[in-house]
Amino acid sequence: MAAKVKNPVWAFLASVQLALVLIGLLASTSIIGTVIQQNQPPEHYTEAWGKSGAAMIQALDLDDMYSSVWFLFLLGAFSLNLTVCSLDRLPGVIRLAHKDNLETEPEQLLKMKMQRNVQAAGPAALAADKAAAWLANNGWKTASRPKEAGILLFAQKGAWTRYGVYVVHISILIILLGAVIGSPTVAKKLLQNPQFAFKGSVLLPELRETSRIFSFDDESEIPLGFAVRCDFFDIHFYDNGMPKDYISGLTISENGKEMLSTTIEVNKPLIYKGVTFYQSSYNDMKKPIIHLTNMKTGKKFVFSVDPQQWDKTHSWQDESGGQGMVRIKDAQSVPSPSGEGMTTEMQIWLMDSQGPPSMFALSYGRPVIVERPSAKYELRIGPHYATGLQVSKDPGVWWVYSGCALMLLGLYVAFFMSHRKVWAWVQEKDGGAAVVFIGQANKNSLGFEKTFAALAEGFGSSTQSTHSAENN
Repeated sequence: MAAKVKNPVWAFLASVQLALVLIGLLASTSIIGTVIQQNQPPEHYTEAWGKSGAAMIQALDLDDMYSSVWFLFLLGAFSLNLTVCSLDRLPGVIRLAHKDNLETEPEQLLKMKMQRNVQAAGPAALAADKAAAWLANNGWKTASRPKEAGILLFAQKGAWTRYGVYVVHISILIILLGAVIGSPTVAKKLLQNPQFAFKGSVLLPELRETSRIFSFDDESEIPLGFAVRCDFFDIHFYDNGMPKDYISGLTISENGKEMLSTTIEVNKPLIYKGVTFYQSSYNDMKKPIIHLTNMKTGKKFVFSVDPQQWDKTHSWQDESGGQGMVRIKDAQSVPSPSGEGMTTEMQIWLMDSQGPPSMFALSYGRPVIVERPSAKYELRIGPHYATGLQVSKDPGVWWVYSGCALMLLGLYVAFFMSHRKVWAWVQEKDGGAAVVFIGQANKNSLGFEKTFAALAEGFGSSTQSTHSAENN
């Protein structure tokens, strides 16, 4: 009978060669994505690569490569190849896992390397029953079938482990699906819904709020569906003047109601309704701002200073109902303590709900501690900053996490577990029974051989003990 000819298109899509080509393309283009910084403003690419290089980068979408149409096409082609390849080979694996191993001829079994011979007393039928009971007691569910010259027993474990590689295949498809679901390109061009998945940024001055961000792709506005406010921004420097750490206090509100307030810093983002806010940068607004902290409660208050009305009175109220006011009464330029350049020295008036006002001097950028009858404050007047936030919404991230977990499970099954088989061929011989145990494992045969030897030798010992007991 002539072999069935495969459809050439199906054979091409199922080929390992196609898989290797696609994997090579994905790997090489991913390297490009690490060399070229992603999602930077256009001027960055002009400075780094020149006008012609920047034009080519933007034409090929290399500035946002992982969301580009051509990269998503490669992912789709690889997904199709993986799916067809799995469907093409899966029927053979199913046949192997569900094969009737009692159909195997004993002559063929006796050619296998993993064997142990055991002599048993009594007729073959009795020895077969004892062998079946022994295997069952050791966790091997046994089936038997009479043959022309004896009785063949079979037991197996881990037939399902042959599907481990397909669990890995499914996990890869889930990860790729998560990447597609979380792609802003898919959300914008395919789903026609930019709010479904996006990546963008916003520069948010202290005390200001916004309900929109700007897309990395085309700088278009994307509504968040809620408002985010920067309550304060703190920055700490190394001795050499380089930024050490910066922290933003953010408040989320919906329909005028504050939902939560928290601080974020580098590697410590805020996640709200699937939208993640990352601390990424900052900008000096070139005007002063007052930072007041109640050191007993940790409550922070921030007041923007209008250079045209710098002596304006600012008031606050904390959760306990306490009220206070602070005002710059006077300001003048004086030499800085280091002797390099000038700084601003201010006279501050501060009052809360208890005691007379406090009057004290304050230098620009240098905090002072103010003791009050029932409170203690830290006051600092320094630069007014805007916090730079990277904002993303990736609804596919949990698909990716689930796929990764499933991949670990599949890899463990595929590499560390095996399909193990045990046959017992029982024949009449010299007034007794000869039992030949035959073993096979599709992986880690050396490891299984120890288990198999212990199983066969244990049966031999048990039959000898039983024979001795019967003679006594």
